[in-house]
Amino acid sequence: MNGLMKKLSFAAPVVVAALTLSATCAQAQGIYIVQGGRTTVTLSKAFLTDLTTLKITPTTLYSSQLFENKVFFPITSGEINLANAAGQIEHSGGIALIAGTKEVRLVSLTLTTTGEQAYITALVVANGRLIGRINLFDVELSSELKLPLVPENGDFFLSGSKLNLDPAGAAALNDAFGVKTFEDNLYVGYAGSVVFVPLEADGL
Repeated sequence: MNGLMKKLSFAAPVVVAALTLSATCAQAQGIYIVQGGRTTVTLSKAFLTDLTTLKITPTTLYSSQLFENKVFFPITSGEINLANAAGQIEHSGGIALIAGTKEVRLVSLTLTTTGEQAYITALVVANGRLIGRINLFDVELSSELKLPLVPENGDFFLSGSKLNLDPAGAAALNDAFGVKTFEDNLYVGYAGSVVFVPLEADGL
């Protein structure tokens, strides 16, 4: 096992988002403003294998942190509807993928669950050129998700959501590194969230 794979172990993939929210005047409708928290991304074996094959090293940017195979992204803002789990969550920080003189920077990640397809977008800078905001990952919410989201003692859990590389994300990575390794719908990890809300939201 090389240095990268020791650093990024093959632990079961999971994404954990910790959110701190407060109620607005729309509280009766179960909508809350996101005030902070953290999303933790644990990378999958398939994705790590591709990085290792291409000799790509991941490193975090700004306020994000990397520990073994987990990447931590601070949550800065957003809103979520407890009735249907629809919302949008903004993050600071980011991650850079570096192979020699080539570099892709993925920053300002946004999780959106307001439509039929949930997804994560990122602002992409590839080899010094601003590509723009693209769909990075498609998110498959767990079939076991129970609605409405009912907090207990100020928190509730979301788990079992699957992350796949979006076609736009795959194309951006392949173009930047001059390869065809990154496939559409490449399995990236699972999503699980522990979400903190005001105690006033209990029993909604």
